[in-house]
Amino acid sequence: MHTSPSNRSSTGAPDVIVSRRNIDAGGLVATITVSNPAKLNIVSCPVLDKLISACAELSIEPNLRAVVLEGGNTAQGKSPAFIGGADIKEMNQLSSSKEAETFISRIHHACKALRDLPAPVIARIDGYCLGAGLEIAAACDLRIATERSVFGMPEVNVGIPSVVEAALLPGLIGMGRTRRLVYLAENIDAATAERWGLVERLVDSREELDQAVTEWLTRIARTGQNAMRCQKRLTQVWENVPVEDGIAAGVRAFSECYNDGGQEPKSFMRAFMSRSRS
Repeated sequence: MHTSPSNRSSTGAPDVIVSRRNIDAGGLVATITVSNPAKLNIVSCPVLDKLISACAELSIEPNLRAVVLEGGNTAQGKSPAFIGGADIKEMNQLSSSKEAETFISRIHHACKALRDLPAPVIARIDGYCLGAGLEIAAACDLRIATERSVFGMPEVNVGIPSVVEAALLPGLIGMGRTRRLVYLAENIDAATAERWGLVERLVDSREELDQAVTEWLTRIARTGQNAMRCQKRLTQVWENVPVEDGIAAGVRAFSECYNDGGQEPKSFMRAFMSRSRS
């Protein structure tokens, strides 16, 4: 893993690249680029380890407002890809249940590292988003995709089930459509993915993709930092508890905003009331 002001490289060995920038609305935004240009940005164990390390590094940034996760440029002649899946050659070399558990746990730990980031993570999807790539996208908070993107869970076609963060899919698209993806191993186009709720926004081109991501980053950066981090934690609670427990968690979250007397909410409310009077 290395930190660089540029990303989306279409040359070189598999890598995870982290870039940082301050945005006009305030705060730090980071971009994590998964780059494996010769192989549709598939993730191997070394790449997954670098992704986990990148998230750990960003988690301690005090001014982090948002993270963008993207696939790098693919090699000439290759189709564009967000993440085209896990490394099938590595999986083919597994020779015991223990080795298999270690391998698949890496994918889970990478997804968990994204979910554990304190700031929202936006998946910037352009091209193939398959298998482990779709699980990683599902672990992000928001997803924006180009119309040429393709989504699928092909694991049963190579003799294994879809596992780990595939468990997030029913919460996004429902159990019936999840079964359709993981049983039939069919790919769906981006328009279908948006209609199902697998992605939150669809754009025509890479240029529009960058514009859409920047728009969302700006909106996030204008919010209260503590409020946004609290909101991310709370939405993850909502995924796993009954409604009444989710409501109770919300009451606690609201009250905790005033542990310091409500400095952040009061500053934002004063600004809102000032604009309303002008």
